[in-house]
Amino acid sequence: MLRLLPVLMLVLLPCELFAENHVAPRRARRPSMAEPYLPPDRVEVLPVFLVARGEKPPSNKQMARLASYLQWVQRRYYEMLGRRDTFQIADTRPHVYQGQHDLAFYRKQPQNCAPYWTGELLRHYGVTRFTCPYVMVAVVMNPHDGFPNGGGRPLNGGFDTGGGIVILSSYGLMRDDSNFESTLEHELGHAFGLLHVNVYGYDMKTNPSIMSYDRAHHTKGFRPAAKPGTLIPEDIRALALNRRVFHKLKFDPANDVPKDYSIAPRLPCMGPMTIPGQADSKVLATTPSGEINRSSVANVVQGRIKPSDGPKDRFDPRTMWSSAPAADGLVSVELGFPMPVRLNTIGIHSQWGGQHDAALAVGVQAMVGKRLRAVAQRNLESVDDRVSFRPTKAKKWRLVFQAGPSRKVVIRGLQFFSGRTEIFPPLIPRNGFR
Repeated sequence: MLRLLPVLMLVLLPCELFAENHVAPRRARRPSMAEPYLPPDRVEVLPVFLVARGEKPPSNKQMARLASYLQWVQRRYYEMLGRRDTFQIADTRPHVYQGQHDLAFYRKQPQNCAPYWTGELLRHYGVTRFTCPYVMVAVVMNPHDGFPNGGGRPLNGGFDTGGGIVILSSYGLMRDDSNFESTLEHELGHAFGLLHVNVYGYDMKTNPSIMSYDRAHHTKGFRPAAKPGTLIPEDIRALALNRRVFHKLKFDPANDVPKDYSIAPRLPCMGPMTIPGQADSKVLATTPSGEINRSSVANVVQGRIKPSDGPKDRFDPRTMWSSAPAADGLVSVELGFPMPVRLNTIGIHSQWGGQHDAALAVGVQAMVGKRLRAVAQRNLESVDDRVSFRPTKAKKWRLVFQAGPSRKVVIRGLQFFSGRTEIFPPLIPRNGFR
């Protein structure tokens, strides 16, 4: 995360460049709250001034300046993505939220107060961490110093899992020597799911990505950087996975990776936030059927789902679960969601290496009241199959798999659907990256 330099002429950047893609700022949508776990169809960037008790609200000039900075960043992403896509801005004018406490209280909160503020804003907008349709750019009104330091991340971790949060201080907003714009570029990258370039082994001080700390990327007020940052192939690959924000963007290795560039094979991602007042975002998986070959049953939920197309797709104990052999060939997984969820389809991905330890059949049970009720029992037609059943709402579920001749089952991952919508998805989308 970038730290703001001690922070102007107000320069309004034109929106005409975005007309062809219809991404100019507009009035915010009111999100639906049909179910507290259903993700939004689209995620937009929403600018918000957060005013602690005893602090002055933003002036019209500050409001216009933040809007102008955000439009500049919107244009930068459009250019860095080869004019293929950029993020949407949810409202034409920044919102103003009156905080519940004074600045002294917020300073004492852990993690730069970002989790606490996130919880307040989610309650204010009447959404949960799962239904939030915004990456909230929260600028804290603080004329005294640089608190809070710039920060950003997705609420639920990974890519395409919903909204996000960026926290910045107003201290640098009105100053000509501030790197406010380049900081906003960087922190929005985090909120979209991007990590620092050192996770790929690149130098944080010299790499051309906006996700490095190269000081040549710093803007000064509305003056562009001497050497503006870019999006490197790893960044574009990752942003293309965030379909709720960049729904037109597709990663094309032939065009997005230069011929002399060796793209990093790994695709790490952020974990979910812990947000006061919000349910945990994790699905808990346990098993009475053992965990062998250094694997864990926890891997089957919200983890990366690797393919099983042939011998090249080896068993991976970091992403898969292998049961112990069962005398009767029946192995089970018990699932605990953070809240009751209405499911009608479960995706089941078994087998590894194109031939080993597939599940042949599955029984699906849901805890309705105090009893487990059978909701589905069927043979699996492929190693990447979906089992549908009558919509059922429960917090605890059990899957019982029938193993083949090995008497054990390998599960590469599970997916959960409420209607046609995937809920509690893998942090790395299944079809996005091998």
